Amino acid sequence: MAKKKKKKEKKKEEEELPFANARVVRLIKSETGKIMIRSKVKEEMNRLLGRICKEISRRMAKMPYAYLGYSEFKEAAAPYLKIGLSIEEKKRLISSLKKIRQEAAVLAEELEGQLSEEDND
Repeated sequence: MAKKKKKKEKKKEEEELPFANARVVRLIKSETGKIMIRSKVKEEMNRLLGRICKEISRRMAKMPYAYLGYSEFKEAAAPYLKIGLSIEEKKRLISSLKKIRQEAAVLAEELEGQLSEEDND
């Protein structure tokens, strides 16, 4: 009796999910490989994707056009598409800052060398 109740509850939860859970799980598995993923993670990923889809749809609905094309979609989805871009920008900034740090260390050594030579004189 308890198994039937669990199956009904699980089926009801899956019906509330915005996308087919199997498809979301395949997408997750394609990136994670053989790592075991708890069902709560799969469900929450599905819900997150649903919220993102709704948010993009709301942004497109606010546009003053009778027809929405790819350019309107890109505009509405821009905050989500820029996330990866900002990560790349951060990586470039970090590498630039590391180079600046190395150059500053070299300059500091040169200045310290000049100071020690002046002190010896």
